[in-house]
Amino acid sequence: MDTYYQNQSCDPFTPTSKPCKLGNLAVYSIDVTGANDVIAGMQFAQRKNVRLSIHNTGHDYNCKSCGLGSLSLWTYNLKTTEFIPSYESSYYSGPAAKFGAGVGLGDSLLFVSQYGHKLVTGECGTVGLAGGYSQGGGHGVLNGAYGMAADNVLEWELVTGEGEHLIATPEQHADLYWALSGGGGGTYGVVLSIKVRVHPEGPVTGPVLTFTAPNVGNETYWKAVEIFYKHLPTMVKGTSNSIQFTFWNNNFGALFAFLDGQNSSVINSTMGPLLAELDQIGMPYNITTEKTSTYKDYWNTNYGPLPYGLESPATTLTSRLVPEWVVVDPDANTQLVDAAKLTTESGLFQVDCTSSDFNRSSHPDNAVLPAWRESIVACNLLAFWDWQSPLSQNLEVKSTMVDVYAPAWDAATPGSGVYLNEVDSSYKGDFKQTMYGANYPRLLNIKHQNDPHHLFYGHFTVGSDEFTTDGSGRLCYDGP
Repeated sequence: MDTYYQNQSCDPFTPTSKPCKLGNLAVYSIDVTGANDVIAGMQFAQRKNVRLSIHNTGHDYNCKSCGLGSLSLWTYNLKTTEFIPSYESSYYSGPAAKFGAGVGLGDSLLFVSQYGHKLVTGECGTVGLAGGYSQGGGHGVLNGAYGMAADNVLEWELVTGEGEHLIATPEQHADLYWALSGGGGGTYGVVLSIKVRVHPEGPVTGPVLTFTAPNVGNETYWKAVEIFYKHLPTMVKGTSNSIQFTFWNNNFGALFAFLDGQNSSVINSTMGPLLAELDQIGMPYNITTEKTSTYKDYWNTNYGPLPYGLESPATTLTSRLVPEWVVVDPDANTQLVDAAKLTTESGLFQVDCTSSDFNRSSHPDNAVLPAWRESIVACNLLAFWDWQSPLSQNLEVKSTMVDVYAPAWDAATPGSGVYLNEVDSSYKGDFKQTMYGANYPRLLNIKHQNDPHHLFYGHFTVGSDEFTTDGSGRLCYDGP
C-alpha cells in the first residue's frame, strides 16, 4: 500500500506510544482459495451493504486494493503455475503459461525460464502479474519485442459482480476480455488467474551510458539530455530494443536492452548517431556493456535478485506518456526538457523513463490507453518518502509534484496521457481522458453490465465518480 495511505500508523518509524489504527486497511479479509470464496464474499457484502475491496500483492499508489471499513478479497495465495507447450486458438498458436492471481512478476519469470522461455514483466518482482499490472497495461523491457503485458494475455479467469465464474477470451465474453486487458484493475470482476503468451529465451546485450553535469556545466548537460530524447525514435522505433533511463539535475544514466544476440555492428549503428552528437557538444560520457545469455539473467543482474528485487515501495510518484512527435520537434523537445529541469532542480526528484516501440506487436483488440501506442517514452517523476520527517513535509513534496511539476509535463505533451498504475492519488487532470481516453464510454458500459450491484470501487477506476464518501468515510454509490 502506498505510504500516503498508511497515515503514519503502525509503521516502524512511529513511536511505540502512538496508537496503531487500521485506517484505510480492510477490517476483515477472506483468504481466497477459489471462485466459491469470492462469490460468498460478494454475496455477504451485498447482503450486509459492506464495502468490498480486492487485494492481491498490495502494490497500489491509489489505495484501490484497500478501503476504510471494507471486507477484502485477498487473492495473494492463488499461486497456480502451469506451462502450456502448445496453446491453440484463432488468435494465437504457441507456448503459453497459466498463473494464479497471486504469482509475482519475479516468480513468473523464474517459472517460465525453467522451460527455456521468458514473458513480459515489469522491473519490480513482487508486483502481481495478473493484478493491476496486466489489467492496467503493463510496461517493461520486453514491450518493444512483444507488446504490453495486456497484449500478451490470452485468457482471464474471473468472477463478475453478478457472481458468475467464467473465462474471458477474444472469442468468449469478448467485452470482458477487452476491458480487463488494459482498462484497469479491480473494476470489472475479481481475477483468479490468467494465461499469457511466453517467448523463447535468448541473449541480451545491455550497454549502460552515463554522463554527469560537473564535467562541463549544466547548460551542456541539459543539451545532452535533449539530444538523448531526440534520438529515442531512431533507437527503438520498429525494433525490439528497449531503453530505461534515469536522471537528476546533474547525473544521467541509461540502460539499453538489445535482444536475441544482435551483433556489435548493429548496436554501434543504433547508438552511433547519439554518441556522435554528444561528442559534437563536448559532453563526456562513459559506456560499459554487459552480455547475458538469457533475459532472466539480464533481469537478475539489473533489477534482482530474483524473485523479488530491491525496489523501494516508499515513493512519491506520478507519470506522463511522451508522444513521438514531441521529441522529434525541436521546440517541443526543448519544452519537455524544461519540464524535466523544473522537476529535478531542487534535488528531491528524479525522472525515470522507459522507451520502446509500444505499438509494434500484433494482438487482439484491447482497452490499453490509445496514447500508449503513440508514445515513444513513458516517464515517472519520483521522490522518496522521508520516514524521519513530519508528515506535513512529505505532503508538501507531494503537493509540489502535483501542482507544479505534473502540469509542466502535461503542457509539454498536449493530448497525451498518464499510466493509470503509476499516477499520484492527488492527480488533478481529467482522469477519464488521460487514463482511459476514447475507451472510457465503452469501459463504463461494461462496468455497469458486470457490476450491477456496484461492488467494485477504486480511486480513478472506471465509474469511480459515481461514488461519494460521507463524513465518516463510508463509501456510498450515488450513480444512475
